[in-house]
Amino acid sequence: MEKINHYSVLLSETIKSLRIKSDGTYIDMTLGLGGHTKAIAKMLTTGKVIAIDQDINAIRKAKETLEEYSDKIIFVKSNFRNIDIVLKELGISKVDGILYDLGTSYYQLTSKERGFSFKGTKLDMRMDLDSTFNALNVLNEYSESDLKRIFFDYGDVKFAKDLAKEIILFRSTTPFENVLQLNTIISNFNTYNRKTNFNNIYQAIRIEVNDEIGALRESLEKALSFLKINGVISVISFHSYEDKTVKDIFNKYKNLSKETPFEIKKYFRTQKVIYPSLEEVNQNNPSRSAKLRNIIKINE
Repeated sequence: MEKINHYSVLLSETIKSLRIKSDGTYIDMTLGLGGHTKAIAKMLTTGKVIAIDQDINAIRKAKETLEEYSDKIIFVKSNFRNIDIVLKELGISKVDGILYDLGTSYYQLTSKERGFSFKGTKLDMRMDLDSTFNALNVLNEYSESDLKRIFFDYGDVKFAKDLAKEIILFRSTTPFENVLQLNTIISNFNTYNRKTNFNNIYQAIRIEVNDEIGALRESLEKALSFLKINGVISVISFHSYEDKTVKDIFNKYKNLSKETPFEIKKYFRTQKVIYPSLEEVNQNNPSRSAKLRNIIKINE
């Protein structure tokens, strides 16, 4: 089996936040290479962890590394926006905890054929290989205003407007076919942090290709209804737009309440944002942008 470097961000903090019960039912919405799933499974006796991923290759690799915990893990290939369908098929109505790790895995980023990085070969970026929509569709078909929007919103690209214009100009004579073409355009924008520009632009296209923000909103709205009393949803985000999406939804539900003759009854409460320790950042620099948010169901 191929050995892959993998670092599960905020691992101990996340597991602590989920308050694992040995007989509980948990969902890892973003299996990846299985670091968080493994940590949950190790704490279970009769409990189960449902491990979801839309990337069939990630599931295959995780099954190999998690073989010793196979009796405690249910692997499911699906987009996490389909959580209601997944749980219905499994005959599960309520769970004790749900985890989202919104980072892209090392395995995906370093697979040149997948095109998640500017060091790749193909302009693909699909999380789900069964999907027919990829990065080429975005670059060759999107309007200038839509390109500007995704670069600014999902990549924090300061020159989003100019970049969108350059892409439209390029494809007017030659359709995008490979990474080199896009990299050449990005290289024309000589700013102080070249690597950040590349990473942020590819990130923006990846988020759009996979409708990551739309899927996150839909999934969180559904997931909250499946929590048991004292159940927890923990979300690790790495990008400001992701974090804002999580924060807005959590605040919306935190403020849900009804007045009774004796009190104002709240349904959910949130906890303070948790950041990686300095020690973790020193060990794994990409974790520096991570944030962990938690919401707990306290009433039906």
